[in-house]
Amino acid sequence: MDLWFLHNPAFLLLLPVLAIPWFDFNKNAKAFPFPGCYLLQDSSIKIKKMRGLSRTSFGACLLLLILGLAQPSKIIKNSTVRIEGLAVEFVLDISGSMAENLILDQGQPISRLNLAKENIRYFLQGKGSNNFANSFKQNYEGRAGDFIGLVAFASRARMIVPLTLDHSAFLSVLDKLEPKKVPGSSETNIADALTLAIDKLQSLPEQRKLILLLTDGEQNVVAPFSGLNPIDLATLAAKLNIAIYTLDVGYPAGDKIFEDTASSEEKEKRRQAQEGLRQLAQMTDGSVLNASDEKSMAEAFQKIGQLEQQSRLSLYSKPVRDFYPWCFFASLFFCGLGIFLAGSRWQRIG
Repeated sequence: MDLWFLHNPAFLLLLPVLAIPWFDFNKNAKAFPFPGCYLLQDSSIKIKKMRGLSRTSFGACLLLLILGLAQPSKIIKNSTVRIEGLAVEFVLDISGSMAENLILDQGQPISRLNLAKENIRYFLQGKGSNNFANSFKQNYEGRAGDFIGLVAFASRARMIVPLTLDHSAFLSVLDKLEPKKVPGSSETNIADALTLAIDKLQSLPEQRKLILLLTDGEQNVVAPFSGLNPIDLATLAAKLNIAIYTLDVGYPAGDKIFEDTASSEEKEKRRQAQEGLRQLAQMTDGSVLNASDEKSMAEAFQKIGQLEQQSRLSLYSKPVRDFYPWCFFASLFFCGLGIFLAGSRWQRIG
């Protein structure tokens, strides 16, 4: 049996207006006597019937108009549509440090953020989106069936793209992201970013849900808006069965240039950042992945694609059929019928 429902049931409060057509507003009107009216006395029954039909038509018109405003619809239970894919929130660091350049294998410089955007694009589109020498980028199949969303963060976190199947729109917005370079707005607020991502994912039905966190640092905003820290949010994500994959785009452990040039304080911050990302992934049954250069980032996305097959999730949508347009059409019909009957010769004679 199909399930019926009303989008705006409050309009049913207007049902008492159905009594309006049955009021006789002319009952106290005076009429002029006309000679010969007695000849029409036998037509009184027809006149009453016509008046009744006219009022019934206007009543049906009002009833259908009210139902149309309430917007009746039904869910067609035997017409489900199967969609395969995962729900994935990309949580992307756009703090000032993401503007730092890396050197590609071909010797060309590219910022950490642009390298991340490039790999996200290929992760979603698969082979054919660009010509890369990397074998992963030549053979990857893409993620056409995934619901995807985007949260970008620096000192503040913003929901940039809500969860959608429109990958083209997602990538169009992604391409426009730039690192924050203004002092005071280029810090790293992982906590609020995870809060937004978890909030959107937890509202979905039971399904496989992922957060892909790409960052090069640790939480350094002292008082995030959410009032939570990343570890608290990892605990919450674990309870909601949301896996967090952390892609560390910062300096890898043992990097010679970093070890030779960084201060002891910078080294300690880097160690804490790596440990924090490891904990986030470990607590939520995800993985911490090195993504510090072109090859390792490509391999990180490849591993996620291998671990999270699209067939692990089946979403079922129940098509809805709206009937309120038919209510409006029927309302117009009965309105026209009522006007016609009210203007008929029997009503005029009456």
